[in-house]
Amino acid sequence: MLNTSLNMPDLLSDKSTNNDNSACFDLAIHSEAANAFNSLPPIIQDALAQQKRIVCIANNPSIDRSSLEVLLQPTDMLVLFNDFIHADFFVNHPLARVLPKLLFFRQMGDSKLHFGLPPRSNKVAAINEMAKHAPLGVLSSNVHYQFPLPDEDPSPYDDPVTASRILTIPEALKYLLNSDEHCRVLSEQHPVVADYPHFSDIHSSAPSSGFLLYRLLLAARMHVQQLQDSAMPLQIVMIGFNDEDKTEHFWQGHNWKFERQEMAKAPYGVDVIRQY
Repeated sequence: MLNTSLNMPDLLSDKSTNNDNSACFDLAIHSEAANAFNSLPPIIQDALAQQKRIVCIANNPSIDRSSLEVLLQPTDMLVLFNDFIHADFFVNHPLARVLPKLLFFRQMGDSKLHFGLPPRSNKVAAINEMAKHAPLGVLSSNVHYQFPLPDEDPSPYDDPVTASRILTIPEALKYLLNSDEHCRVLSEQHPVVADYPHFSDIHSSAPSSGFLLYRLLLAARMHVQQLQDSAMPLQIVMIGFNDEDKTEHFWQGHNWKFERQEMAKAPYGVDVIRQY
């Protein structure tokens, strides 16, 4: 029987040289990798099987458009988080607009609102435009997107309504958010973060968005390697995921020390590009 106590850090470490354990180890690796891959929206599964690199872009104000222009390649898949930066770049840049994109949206506490979607801090117009030009997948954290109303917003007047910030979702985008092909729910208790040290005294303590996706994609790329019958795993580039506490957005419910330690020992094929 497969040892179900194995978690992703165990599986991503060096293989044991004990021949008696190697078959079980390989089975565990492939099972976890397939589970991670199948957690992604099918449209992103298809895109990953054709791409050569995953580029995860943090909401780091030090990332500018020129650095993205230098970084991006035609065989990339992009991963953007919550109310992602430089939305107009990903909509209008000739290369960026045609790259497959995975968007991760997380709920804001108990309000049932999602970063990056209505009512506040939203990128609805950009997301709607993105879907017209390239494969677009959406992951929401723990629950499906719920189409909240403006009166559910705890601070409804913090941001003005503009052409780029709207309170309703276009029908085409609503269809996408209800589509099993484009959308999946990703649990913060996914097996890829089974070893995550939560803070018992902090409500909703959980992995950060970036770290949760990092672990998921780290595992999923192993399955992609099998699908591509490749000797090399997909590359993963993490841009703007910094070691240093130089922003006010480091929520205390995330175990930043653990996350930084884990990313400091990133495996082969993972490039962490820090800013500052």
